[in-house]
Amino acid sequence: MAGSKKMKLYTKNDWTPVLLMVVLSVVIGLITLLVATRRDIGAGLVAPRNGRRQASIWLRGPLTLLMRLDRVSTAIWIIGLALLGASYGSIFGTVGDIVKTNPMMGKVLGTTAVNTANKAIILGLSNKLSIIFVVVASIPPLITLLKLNTDDRKGYLEALHAKPVSRLRLFLTYTGQALVVCTLSFALAVYSMAATGNSSMAHMPVSIGQLMRGFIGFWPSLLVVCGIAALLVGALPKFQSVVWIIPVYGVLSLYLGALIDLPKWAQHISPYGWVNLVPTHAVNWTTFTWMTILGIALFIIGYVCYRRRDLTMN
Repeated sequence: MAGSKKMKLYTKNDWTPVLLMVVLSVVIGLITLLVATRRDIGAGLVAPRNGRRQASIWLRGPLTLLMRLDRVSTAIWIIGLALLGASYGSIFGTVGDIVKTNPMMGKVLGTTAVNTANKAIILGLSNKLSIIFVVVASIPPLITLLKLNTDDRKGYLEALHAKPVSRLRLFLTYTGQALVVCTLSFALAVYSMAATGNSSMAHMPVSIGQLMRGFIGFWPSLLVVCGIAALLVGALPKFQSVVWIIPVYGVLSLYLGALIDLPKWAQHISPYGWVNLVPTHAVNWTTFTWMTILGIALFIIGYVCYRRRDLTMN
């Protein structure tokens, strides 16, 4: 680009830059040809280092291997969700002053009532943000769980099948990695939102513990979604991609459901729809308990189906 500007196309038509670029291209081409004739096919000029005699401690099992392969994407999801939560939490100070910016409303309601109204706005907003966080946090575990069949289909797991690695260990490897990543990323998203929001609301802080209700309340729904994915992986591998409908429908029904007057039963189709309005309200421990049991049961059924089916069904 700089060479084309030096040509002065609209004034003098200077061909010197063109000649220099042609000469440079010929010289680079000759050097490349000379280097290519002096190296072995498939090898580089720099000799590769000798590998380890034994694998490192981080590559001695299916779990550590999966962690090593997914380390970049795992870091991206965890850090990305933490930054997403912090970015939303930074606006709590502005959102919380909506009522206070109206002088007439402040005189009518009084300082205590204004602060209460602002706090209610913050808690309502954090509920909607928790929905976004839990749906986004559902993406990395679904990718990991579906990879169990995808990697098997592509032949990536043949080396593991050739060794005494049980299906239980392989199943727990993928499910464990999925649950740890989604739980950690979701928790960091809510916590960073709460911590950043508190720092921006110095005059009217909402306790971090109260805002963390969003994580505790929605976590069982995250477990159920992963359990459904595990069930499809084990029982219906050819239809496992259907699980992506759940997070898409979840965010549409809960985040936009009030705008389109979606009935309550339609929201309950998604696991996220069974969660009460946390953190505005306290966590419904009855719902928390039965959804946790349901999620664990789905994982168990998924494993039983995975253990009994033929690998060729993949």
